[in-house]
Amino acid sequence: MSASVKKILVVRMSAMGDIVMASPILQSLKSLYPDAKISWVVQPEFADVLQGHDLLDEIIVVPKGKWKKAFKTFQWWSLWQEIRAFKRDIRAKKFDLAIDLQGLAKSGAIVKWSEAWRKFGLNSREGSQRWMDKVVDGSAVDGELISSEYQAMAQFLGDMRLDFSMNLPSKLNTPNWANIQSLLGENYMVFCPFTTRPQKHWFNKSWQQLTKILPLGAQVPAGEKESFKIAVLGGPGDIEAAEDLMQSMPENVVNLVGKTSIQEAIAVIRHSSGVIGVDTGLTHMGIAENKPTLALFGSTLPYSDTRSGKSKVLYQKMDCSPCRRNPTCEGRFDCMQSLTPELVANEWQKLQ
Repeated sequence: MSASVKKILVVRMSAMGDIVMASPILQSLKSLYPDAKISWVVQPEFADVLQGHDLLDEIIVVPKGKWKKAFKTFQWWSLWQEIRAFKRDIRAKKFDLAIDLQGLAKSGAIVKWSEAWRKFGLNSREGSQRWMDKVVDGSAVDGELISSEYQAMAQFLGDMRLDFSMNLPSKLNTPNWANIQSLLGENYMVFCPFTTRPQKHWFNKSWQQLTKILPLGAQVPAGEKESFKIAVLGGPGDIEAAEDLMQSMPENVVNLVGKTSIQEAIAVIRHSSGVIGVDTGLTHMGIAENKPTLALFGSTLPYSDTRSGKSKVLYQKMDCSPCRRNPTCEGRFDCMQSLTPELVANEWQKLQ
């Protein structure tokens, strides 16, 4: 099959963390099909996670937001025309192999529209399984490992390498980097406190207490400890929450929430001394960048093995955890409460 595969379509439209964790599939595809051109379908807000990636030949942006708006405003003719044009363009690329890494109806439909010679889905559901030639079981690889489900797809395709490392673009578009660097200096680490659901958050008071007891580690020269900064990262939707968090933070904590693009956030992490964060894409990027990374998990446990001696998942198992989207603790979030600032500081010290 490899000799006949010249064009490959990968579909994983969202979310940021899932795209990061799916990124090792690119190395697998290049190893299996070295002469093939690889295209990746993504939503516009996450395209920067992949833009400039060495192993990717094309990014196809699906205008999901535009389609959704047309649907909500009853612009049926416009919506039909745009979807028809998208389908025509995808089909015209003549893909030999199409892979749905999202497993939903919306992602499966794009694979179907491609009319690729072979179509494979990962954990396909919502009816999308009927459009696939083969549905791969993502649990075929140890679920404790980061990116395990995507490695299951890689192994199905024939890549049996044990190394399945996440990788981000080497070439970044960072027009504001000089300004960011002037705020942070040379010595800083990163906090990633924000994510999509409240039960995945740590607490403001815990972050604030952590800054008072956090050992900076041997990587910071003794004479430069006074200039050491902590960069807080997050997206535009986290700005208000960040303002609340910053109210009791010391002066060396720099609020970059909503002030960087995704690629600038990658650069901040890439040049940092390490990351502490909750279950969010930015935290996974710390692991992808091979930085000392401490991941604070509670209601979710996407992985417990980071595949890296530099990174660790901090998770205290409770009878109700992981509850995912259905917390039963009446808003106490006991699992995250159990991750005390002292515990986090001690575990951070061990990573240095």
